[in-house]
Amino acid sequence: MMPLSNPLQWCLLVGATLLFTALFMVAGLPGATLLGPMAAAILLGVRGASIELPKRFSWLAQALTGGVVARSMDVTILHDVALHWFPMLMALSTMLAGAVLVGWLLERSGRFPGGTALWGSMPGAAPAMIAMAGDFGGDPRFVAVMQYLRVIVVVVLASLVCHFLLGSVPAPIAVPGAVPAPSASVASTLALVAVALAGGWAGTMTRLPAGALLGPILLGGTLNMTGLVVLDSPSWLIAVAFTIIGWTTGLRFRRELLRDLVASVPLMLLSTFGLVAMSLGSAWLLVTLTGKDPLTAYLATSPGGLDSVTVVALGSAADVPFILTLQTLRLFGTILMSVLLVRFLRRR
Repeated sequence: MMPLSNPLQWCLLVGATLLFTALFMVAGLPGATLLGPMAAAILLGVRGASIELPKRFSWLAQALTGGVVARSMDVTILHDVALHWFPMLMALSTMLAGAVLVGWLLERSGRFPGGTALWGSMPGAAPAMIAMAGDFGGDPRFVAVMQYLRVIVVVVLASLVCHFLLGSVPAPIAVPGAVPAPSASVASTLALVAVALAGGWAGTMTRLPAGALLGPILLGGTLNMTGLVVLDSPSWLIAVAFTIIGWTTGLRFRRELLRDLVASVPLMLLSTFGLVAMSLGSAWLLVTLTGKDPLTAYLATSPGGLDSVTVVALGSAADVPFILTLQTLRLFGTILMSVLLVRFLRRR
């Protein structure tokens, strides 16, 4: 066990978090504000740290994450859906079905704790998948490694595709789900926090599956698309939510778990490339049914983080609004599908 007092352990955790987050940001890694706190917490966890966060902090982090997801749902989504609803529905169904198939195959392998592989294989919404995994019988530690290993691989592949097709280098990779508008106002920030708290409370009270997360998404998405409120947030607020998720997950790591994680990495990589291959099938559907160019279709169906793929697209000639629309729909579909699926499997 770590022979240190709890206050000293918290000081070490905060210092290590700042260091790792800064290093990951300089390196351009996706999800730095989540990976940094998680790496710091893992380091202390495997050393036998005894500190932990109260459960109400996890609830708050999920609610804020739901508010961030709702922020990306605006009226332009309705316009694109009205024009291309059938091809989008086909591509979205194919992507989610492929993720479920990969998750089921991983579950059958017996290398992961029960229910974990399904959460880890769902594309996008990495912070949400990690936060919800523990509530539905999965192991958030394995889910975290699976999600961000896939995000890194997908972003690298997407960057290479843009480079070889266009001869351009995409802009630096953004933090998934954490890119605020530079002009975030106090009013829009307070609106997002209010929607997160109200939606989280309503979702929890009504026993909505993953209510702390889905409640703010449903409430905030509706208000944002109708233009009744403007939701936005400064980067520090999202960093707080992601730090809570990273700490909660990382502090659960123990030395005896590392051997199983390392042994599972080859299977995780294989599943990642399997998802990428299936996304190519969804991209082919979009090209055939909508006439979109192959690069736009590939980035729209790529199983990475919403903001990461979008920023890669900004460095290319792809149709960014179309990519953002389909990625946002998949983000919401991923969260809803994973909750319903895992609840169904638990009843079975």
